[in-house]
Amino acid sequence: MKSGISIRKRSRKAYRLSNQLLFSYLSLYLGKKIFGARFYDKRIDRVHAKNAKRVKEAISELKGLFTKAGQLLSTLSHILPDQYMQALESLQDDAPASPFADTKALIEKELNGSIEELFSEFGSSPIASASIGQVYRATLKSGEKVAVKIQHSNIEELAKADLVIIEKLIKRFSLFVKIQGIEHVYGQVKIMIEEELNYETEANSMNQISENIAEIEGVRIPKVFSSYSAQRILTTQFEEGTKITNVKQLDTWNIDRNALAEKFILVYFKMILEDGLFHADPHPGNLLVNQQGELIILDFGAVSRLSDEMRNEIPILLQAILRKDEPKILASLKKLGFIGSDAESSKVAKKLINALSQFLQNEVKLDSLNIKDIKLDDIKGSSIDNFRKEIGIKELTKIIRIPKEWILLDRTFQLLIGTSSSLAPEMNPMDVIRPYMKKLVTQDGGVRKMILDAIKQQFTALLQLPGELSMFLSKANQGELEVQVQKSTDRSYALGQQFIFTLVG
Repeated sequence: MKSGISIRKRSRKAYRLSNQLLFSYLSLYLGKKIFGARFYDKRIDRVHAKNAKRVKEAISELKGLFTKAGQLLSTLSHILPDQYMQALESLQDDAPASPFADTKALIEKELNGSIEELFSEFGSSPIASASIGQVYRATLKSGEKVAVKIQHSNIEELAKADLVIIEKLIKRFSLFVKIQGIEHVYGQVKIMIEEELNYETEANSMNQISENIAEIEGVRIPKVFSSYSAQRILTTQFEEGTKITNVKQLDTWNIDRNALAEKFILVYFKMILEDGLFHADPHPGNLLVNQQGELIILDFGAVSRLSDEMRNEIPILLQAILRKDEPKILASLKKLGFIGSDAESSKVAKKLINALSQFLQNEVKLDSLNIKDIKLDDIKGSSIDNFRKEIGIKELTKIIRIPKEWILLDRTFQLLIGTSSSLAPEMNPMDVIRPYMKKLVTQDGGVRKMILDAIKQQFTALLQLPGELSMFLSKANQGELEVQVQKSTDRSYALGQQFIFTLVG
């Protein structure tokens, strides 16, 4: 079957789904106009659940880039209703294997040689197949066992078609159902998918991250064989092991799961906080543990790098928050790309600023003037509750424009905490993170010194509390401080938590 016919069929199925969704929501909105808000409120959750099931079933049938896009969208806690998030999170990134004849032809084209000349053995059936590529086990002429990841033969054409279909669906849907920020999110998802189609980029990321974490014992990244790799093929050392969440096998091997979970968390925090380049897909399928207890990280298709501008601006933003310098905070948020320049964005951003300031006052504490006495408490309780009360989800979606680096960072944190909890349920990740964070904060020089200076200045500013209180009361009297409690505070809480975790990091 030619791909053009397949693409037309995919388009028809996708548009049929959009018609079903639009009809169900428009019917509900019409009922609201006729019967009132109570009619709508009693039925909206049920309609969301039914439509989320339809979306999941359609994506599971269409596969391809729809699966990848659905998984990425599921990480965006501030965009979609909970029912959609739950459905999309459960999507499995699998796909039928391409015919081996197509695979063989692609290998020989990419590597300029016959498969018999390049490999002494090459399995005819893939050991794994996902939406973009599939993996084969092979042996080089030198005798080294390798894993060969090869893109599906028509994936580039299919990816372009799927992205066009998804974009048209979003534009069509947005005419009837307003979901603030969805067009921006689609643009970020498109960039991520296009980057994942280039295996040369993945190979470079593997080499760089492997070099960055070389000092950490017991963590392995497969060696890349550059002579057997190209834009659409990636050959790496084959690694034996079991999934990190296979606790039964780990216990059989007498592996200390708490120590393994701690190592897992710390290696990711080093990648994120120190190196700025990190593996952004730490789900159990990409994490193996061998019999020696070594952690093996696979599949670097999803890698993120925090830009120098972003990494440099974050401490400036933190310093401005600690000083309660609203103009500088707004300027930093705009520079980072999180808010627009309109008046409404500035108005809502002020509430965000207040909530973040309250958080930092509550969570970063000094028992004395000695910087070594900094305490980082668990991120919970009243400071987050304040954020929930200050910011409603409808307001946030008017101003928040999350760059792809932060989308992947949020996904990484979610998977990191989830996987470590499965591995060692009784371990509190904050017990691992707190000493590491304290060590980073209390080191001298560079960005860390700037943050420390800001914390000391904030401590000194506490002596000026009467003046601050006067300013607060003045703003309250002028109506500049507003409190809106929205019904959907749970998603607001999730966004606040992701933003604060990343900002403090």
